[in-house]
Amino acid sequence: MNIQSVNFQQPYKTSFKSTYPIVHWVAETNGSYAPIANLKLVKKLQGKIIRMLNKPLAESKKQMNTAEQKFRAYIGACDVSYRNNPRVRSFYNRTESSVDRFSPSSYMISGDDVELFENSLAKNIGKAKGNAREYLAHPYSPEAVEAIKLYNNEGLKFVKNPSKQVKDKSGTAYALHTKFEIIRSRTGSIKDYRFVDARFLPVKKGI
Repeated sequence: MNIQSVNFQQPYKTSFKSTYPIVHWVAETNGSYAPIANLKLVKKLQGKIIRMLNKPLAESKKQMNTAEQKFRAYIGACDVSYRNNPRVRSFYNRTESSVDRFSPSSYMISGDDVELFENSLAKNIGKAKGNAREYLAHPYSPEAVEAIKLYNNEGLKFVKNPSKQVKDKSGTAYALHTKFEIIRSRTGSIKDYRFVDARFLPVKKGI
């Protein structure tokens, strides 16, 4: 289903928690949107929305555009965890070989869960790599490799925890679906991607 035909409105009586999958959709200007599976591009687009939500507005010299302001307000209205503690971070699914273009490969963690996640999983990788550089002159000691493996496996369990998933009153799981448009140079090469909108919509194969 083309995302252009989807009614981008706030879902009815949805229970918002502190982790949810994200599906990024990209289109040429005035073209049809398609979901992105390439992890390199997913991370680029995800980085844009993470920066929008983590941006310290009082200290920022560059003002957000209208679409970015609306997006930040929308997440604040939907996600109580973010509203109470406006912090987010990403997690990328690198463990499931079955990931396809309709299966989210990226997730967002928000609010107090950001610190919980970082302290329990993410920081262990940095410590292990730091120790490896000091003693081995490279970052990948057996301890660092094990910390990365633990992060990937336990991190996926963390973001897929049923008690943290976004669902409506009927139990339908939701994801945050974003829309970006390609910005091309005069020669036709891709310069960047412009954020258009984002809304919570059901997660179902074939969207």
